[in-house]
Amino acid sequence: MLSLREYGVIEDYGTNQPYAMGLDHICVPTSVFDYLCELSSQAKKNGAAIFELEGRRKIKVDNYVGIIQTPCGYTIEILPKHIELPVQQEDSKSQEFHKEIENVIKKERALLRKMLRALWKLPSPREAGSASLDKLDLPLSEWIMSRFLEACNLLLQRGVRSEYQCVAEQSAYLKGKLNIQRYLTQPVTEQHRFPIEHDIFSLNTAPNRLIKTALEKICKLTQDNDNWRLANEIRLKLSEVPTSRLPRLDFPQWKSGRLYAQYEPIKVWCEIVLGEQTPSALHGEWHGMSLLFPMEKLFEAYVLSKVEKAYSDHYRIQRQKSNKYLCHHNGKDRFNLRPDIYFEAKNKNIHSNMILDTKWKLLDQNSEDQRYGISDGDMQQMFAYSYMYLEHDGPIVLIYPKSLKFNEALPKFQLNKHERDQGKNPKIWVLPFDLDNDELIGFDMIKESRHWRLLT
Repeated sequence: MLSLREYGVIEDYGTNQPYAMGLDHICVPTSVFDYLCELSSQAKKNGAAIFELEGRRKIKVDNYVGIIQTPCGYTIEILPKHIELPVQQEDSKSQEFHKEIENVIKKERALLRKMLRALWKLPSPREAGSASLDKLDLPLSEWIMSRFLEACNLLLQRGVRSEYQCVAEQSAYLKGKLNIQRYLTQPVTEQHRFPIEHDIFSLNTAPNRLIKTALEKICKLTQDNDNWRLANEIRLKLSEVPTSRLPRLDFPQWKSGRLYAQYEPIKVWCEIVLGEQTPSALHGEWHGMSLLFPMEKLFEAYVLSKVEKAYSDHYRIQRQKSNKYLCHHNGKDRFNLRPDIYFEAKNKNIHSNMILDTKWKLLDQNSEDQRYGISDGDMQQMFAYSYMYLEHDGPIVLIYPKSLKFNEALPKFQLNKHERDQGKNPKIWVLPFDLDNDELIGFDMIKESRHWRLLT
């Protein structure tokens, strides 16, 4: 297991053992490096740039997080770059530095899991006891497997569901329904056998087949002793169930409703283990558990999950609204404008519409000369959203993650407007989002929206 953060460098280390130089630079064997290069070229064909060349034998990770398992047995864990390491601690051989690294890894893993739960819309976990607390320090792949196995264990306690299935076979005695037409056309040598159809009560159902397939995969991939032991125990209890030959065809047959209520908690984990519900699952000849997620999308999904809980009573909240275009060309609309989060006021006499846009970048509130680290493209994008979606008549909120250098709202940005827009007051708020306490700092949406409506 090798841990790295976003924008970290991976260097080819020849035939030597892997070596970690902090959280931003690791050295790997040539077999691992070559596999990552192949993975990068495969991802580029699909339009995703996971790695960038940093030199002849160095690659740099882009803003992706997750895990990559290689055929030669190594696992690379890519974590969010959210916590800054003290600059003065550069001696990678000191015990204090290693403790600091381990502490950062634990915090970044916890943040990544929290964001993934929001992306997959999973309920908050119930951690209890020392065994559950030990699971909190597992890498992402082992944590996913442990969650799946816990759901499997709970399913076995509640009872695995069987279904009646129609079986057609040749039998020496009558049972069920006789296929008379087929019996009459049988050769004389087969007249002693009856073609029959009958129902059996079997565990061979689509959900059970998928669960068994996921268990087989975990038994091969897990490096955690507890996960391996529990996976084999559950697999033996489901020995009657065959594995799924085509999971993509079995998932649509996964039934829902009252009779399958006990299967609902396990379905999402089964999809994740089998690679059916990951935005950037990496598929190829090697079928290890490789899951990569763009941090922009994770941060957006997490912020959306929190604002929905807080403001859904007053607003209709829509993600990636896309009914406006920047221009018209040859009879077609071109350059779609897609704000991350669109707030439509349920009562427009009291509240105004708003737009929230998330950016996974680290700002510096003390560097006004450098525009705090905000890019020209971000502000130009906000101007287009304000003009096309709000007609310069509503707040725009630009959200960045809170950090040591960005922990309070920036002074409001007043947008320049055309003469015909006089009387309107388009502004942009640039705010930090506290990922530890799940709150937006320096802005009350309902209060600001009501204030904006009073002004207009």
